[in-house]
Amino acid sequence: MAIDTITTSRHYLTKQVTSLSKTLNEKTVQLASGKSGTTYGSVGNSRLLDLELTQKVKRIEAYEETIVQANLHIETLNLTLERLEDIRIDGKASMDLNDYELQSDGQTRTQATAELLLYEAANLLNTEVAGYYLYGGGVASEDPVTRMDAILDGAGDRAGLRQVMDEFRQANQGPNANGRLDVSALTTNYVAAVPTDSTFTVAEDGAHDFGFDLSSVTSGLTNVSVTGPAGPGTDPDSFDIQFTGQPTLGESISIELTLPPAHDKAVTIELTLAASNTVPDTFALGADLEETAANLRTALNTALEREAATSLRAASDAWAGDSFFNTFAGADPVRVDGPPFDTATATTSGAGTTVEWYVGENTATTDARTDKTAVIDDNLTVNYGVRANEEGLRDLIKALAVFVAADFSGGTQTDELYYGDVAAATRAILAPTSSDESGIVDISTDVSLAYRTVDATSDRHVVQKSSFKTTIEEIEGVDNELLAAEILQLQTNIEASYRASSIVYQLTLADYI
Repeated sequence: MAIDTITTSRHYLTKQVTSLSKTLNEKTVQLASGKSGTTYGSVGNSRLLDLELTQKVKRIEAYEETIVQANLHIETLNLTLERLEDIRIDGKASMDLNDYELQSDGQTRTQATAELLLYEAANLLNTEVAGYYLYGGGVASEDPVTRMDAILDGAGDRAGLRQVMDEFRQANQGPNANGRLDVSALTTNYVAAVPTDSTFTVAEDGAHDFGFDLSSVTSGLTNVSVTGPAGPGTDPDSFDIQFTGQPTLGESISIELTLPPAHDKAVTIELTLAASNTVPDTFALGADLEETAANLRTALNTALEREAATSLRAASDAWAGDSFFNTFAGADPVRVDGPPFDTATATTSGAGTTVEWYVGENTATTDARTDKTAVIDDNLTVNYGVRANEEGLRDLIKALAVFVAADFSGGTQTDELYYGDVAAATRAILAPTSSDESGIVDISTDVSLAYRTVDATSDRHVVQKSSFKTTIEEIEGVDNELLAAEILQLQTNIEASYRASSIVYQLTLADYI
């Protein structure tokens, strides 16, 4: 019986030391890790809250990763949009209507400046960040804007801007280079070889949008009657000028024409009767009414050819630019339906035959921002997609490209007038449609709103994450001072147990008896 008691004491002491050692190890791990345990079971009744908060922290961290990428994209967009707006302003300034100065290469000095701005703008629209092309909508596989040499001069069997502009020029100037108008020969009646009246007709050559439309004629010439034109809504339209006698020197006649494609902008030709036609926009008084009528007909033809080579050609270039560049939301480029082009009466799709200047995402949409989205919080998504062929950006490339592609190299007075008209037309493209802001600024505003949303959400995530982590630490954490005291107490108890065990283990049956 006594021997059994000794054995039991030894077993108890061994079990006690083992338990104390295990507890010491657990406390030491807790002190090292700062946590009460390695499982949610170690936090007791708070385990469900702990689990929920941990999941929220992980979800916030996932959102934060998305925010980092979105911020990089948006900040780069903001920087490039700022520069593109500067280029718009510089481009508008470079198109000086009165700075017609040819260089040795046939370009004007202003065209050379615009060309540098054009290439920089195209390069900015091809900005790429970590595999994502910022101005390609949701497509990130390649530069969204085609090489500028291909845009201007074509590639392979596909036409570039210069070819499209030339086709529109032919269609608008017509076979007689006078704006698709037919000026008839004189019809004169005589009495005893003396002309009693002389008439000629000016008529549009068909029902189409090319060339001039006749708007109105106002005559201040005595002994001259004008019949027509009927005005807007009549296509083709015409008017007759009949001389029944000689007008008086200094009197004039005014012909108002409208420019394509919408025919909502007018140009006016005013011809004044003079003793000779040495001064532009005059016609000479002839020996009789037939000769005077012939002089007016010749002066009108000359004026029509001049306007066709200047104001009409500039309007044609702008129309060609619209047809080539206006491809947003899947629209095709537009070409003149020819050849022949100088007698064409319609346009046609240029898909497959024309260089695609923009090759990014171009699906049908009214809002390019939705091309690129970032989920940054529960039920919160920001949109910041941008397409290079959106109106504001497209207008920048279009205006600069048309101005650069125009040919002023002849160095004549007509070339100088044409230069002024093109400069005015392209400047108008770069000017805001209202007094508020440009299309580029509109896009930049949308992107900035997305940035502010992302930034505010990021700040909120930081605060929430910190709060959640603090609560988690309170649930899972330990009191280091209390834990250190407990470890010290355990070490003391273990040492005492070891001494007691040592005494018990050294006892023999002889010692006990």
